[in-house]
Amino acid sequence: MKREEAFERLEAIDRELVMLEHMLSVLSWDQEMGISPKGFAERAKQMGWLSSQMHTLACSNEMGDLLAQLDAGQARPEGSGSSAFEKALIRIRYRHWEKHRSLPSSLVSALSEKGSLAHESWVEARKQNDWNLFKRDLGEIIALVREKASCYSREGFSGYDVLLDDFEVGMKGSEVQTLFSAIQPALVSLVDRLSDKEVDDSFLRLDYPVARQEAFSQIVLKDMGFDFSRGMRAVSVHPFTSTLGGDDIRITTRYTDPSVLDSFSSTIHEGGHALYEMGMNVGRQKGTSVANAASLGMHESQSRLWENMVAKSESFWIHYYPLFCDFFPSQTEGVSLKRFLQAANKVERSLIRVNADEVSYSLHIMMRFELEQEMLFGNLGMDDLPEAWNAKSRALLGVVPKTYAQGVLQDVHWSSGDFGYFPTYALGNLYGSQIWEKMHEELEVEALVREGNLSALSGYLNERIYAKGSLYRPADLLKQVTAKALDATLYTSYLEAKFSRLFG
Repeated sequence: MKREEAFERLEAIDRELVMLEHMLSVLSWDQEMGISPKGFAERAKQMGWLSSQMHTLACSNEMGDLLAQLDAGQARPEGSGSSAFEKALIRIRYRHWEKHRSLPSSLVSALSEKGSLAHESWVEARKQNDWNLFKRDLGEIIALVREKASCYSREGFSGYDVLLDDFEVGMKGSEVQTLFSAIQPALVSLVDRLSDKEVDDSFLRLDYPVARQEAFSQIVLKDMGFDFSRGMRAVSVHPFTSTLGGDDIRITTRYTDPSVLDSFSSTIHEGGHALYEMGMNVGRQKGTSVANAASLGMHESQSRLWENMVAKSESFWIHYYPLFCDFFPSQTEGVSLKRFLQAANKVERSLIRVNADEVSYSLHIMMRFELEQEMLFGNLGMDDLPEAWNAKSRALLGVVPKTYAQGVLQDVHWSSGDFGYFPTYALGNLYGSQIWEKMHEELEVEALVREGNLSALSGYLNERIYAKGSLYRPADLLKQVTAKALDATLYTSYLEAKFSRLFG
């Protein structure tokens, strides 16, 4: 078989894998949005079977033979022999094959099935505020994840590192710890200083009709560049973005949170994810594994950038606050732009991660980063987890949950076995601040946002990040865009400057 034929076959298999992945997303979306109470067991088996089929195909002997013929895993000079797309696809498929072929299909299926069932016990436990309804399933998930980690382990690459690598390619837990240690003292200091500010945000907790909230956020999403011919939005328990196809990208929010800006922020956050998904699903890479983000940290950088750096900025609300007042005249009566901005950026010792302010958010992530390592590779058992959560919340955030739903049951991630995922949220803040700094060097960002020209920002990001998908590893992409390696201190410098302007 000629090299060209080998790559053609590799691409065909990859497209089949992506199609199966999208089919799995359809089943997952349907389960999240509404499935009959007795349908969960069969749905779990369906999703488990699909996952095992994908695993078998991606780690087959044929895949190994094709990759060997394509010299995968060997150093190849840049620019020699194949396009950036071809190099990326070979790299992606080799990385997956080399890492995941040690996993038995039975374990892949078991993880998927258990994750589907555990999700439902998590929903019920959260609803009833009853830890006992979920702890057994979580214990079983942890046992399966430990087994997965042991299958991945090799010299210099074991334990937490192999789980983190599924979400943030090539990064180790020790690197994350170094980055977090560099910014944690500054974040704690900022929270201490800013949480003492007297900010009246009571007007944000009035009754805001949901239909008007949806209409307002729809306008902003369109201005951002969200293509409603390729996507849609809905309501769910936990906001998320799901790609059911290259032209079927869906986002959700929820309207149960106390502040009107909680729901709005969730919509803009997920909208940022959707722009990335739409941007990468173009041209030849559409329908392939190259139409994925460089990493989940890079993906999160875009949702956090839109949510916080754009949609909580003074420039944004100079343009959109008059429209917001038109939609909600009685709720905003007598509320100045300055008061609104301070309320939108209020820093407080909060319990809920997804509603946390921009300053304290990363502290929520650091807490989870520590806890999941202790659960997986330490001595933290399920009976002790709620109190361990509360103790770390007290130490890092200065508050203690009064209920399980406010604490250990608030996040969906562990129910699906996504250990190693949480650090990417904080890494997204770090990537995003560095990209934001570079944008300001190359665009008149504040002027564009004041004019409501959000498409100029999305166009810039699309060209440099979205459309490139996973052509490059995250560290390489960040260096391409910003001309330097990741610098964690840029994030705290950004926060210091922004909140000094807002609060003095």
